[in-house]
Amino acid sequence: MALKVENLTVYYQTTKGSVQALEDVTFSVQPGEIMGLAGESGCGKTTLCHSLIFLNPPMKYMGGRVELNGIELPIWNSEAMDKFRFRDISIIPQYAMNAMNPIRKIGLMTRELLEAKGVNYHNNLAEIKHRLDVVNLSHDVLDMYPIELSGGMKQRMVMVLSTLLNPSLLIADEITSALDVASQKAVAEMLVNFLQEGCCSSVIFITHDISILYQIANTILIM
Repeated sequence: MALKVENLTVYYQTTKGSVQALEDVTFSVQPGEIMGLAGESGCGKTTLCHSLIFLNPPMKYMGGRVELNGIELPIWNSEAMDKFRFRDISIIPQYAMNAMNPIRKIGLMTRELLEAKGVNYHNNLAEIKHRLDVVNLSHDVLDMYPIELSGGMKQRMVMVLSTLLNPSLLIADEITSALDVASQKAVAEMLVNFLQEGCCSSVIFITHDISILYQIANTILIM
């Protein structure tokens, strides 16, 4: 079992006290599975997935257990989670531009990201270019700044960055919401290709669009 969540409870701390966000959430994701996560705005979809990888204030861990490949994730301890982020669990954020430094060329940004995890950029350059091919991006994007890419291109580039170390679990947080219909379909299909290529082992796909989940998801969780 890739991911197992049991009775996860997370609140938000405010000046007026605690706000209940998640209460006793339990589910699992199997290896090779795309689990679709849907629900109305404000139901806690993004809170749930951010809790699995980056639980920071004002979010507060209240209880529950999260296991990935049989290992309990210390989600209540941000520093301890550093060794799991990117290698074991990674996220494609909703707004791709927020994930890229606007004053860094994409190749330099990629190198710094890998080196921060102790991985040699040049030794992995061939694989990086292969993944650019998978998402239909020219190798020239490595010499570009993020502002030179369209919205769909940025989203696909972030997909590459998020899966460079083949995480066990990839969280896709409403990655199609800001795209046109044609780009939505292309990005969804590329996410399936990433799973088939072994770039990740399983996926949680958050969206408001149930029709996309019917096309690509193995299971659907409604909040």
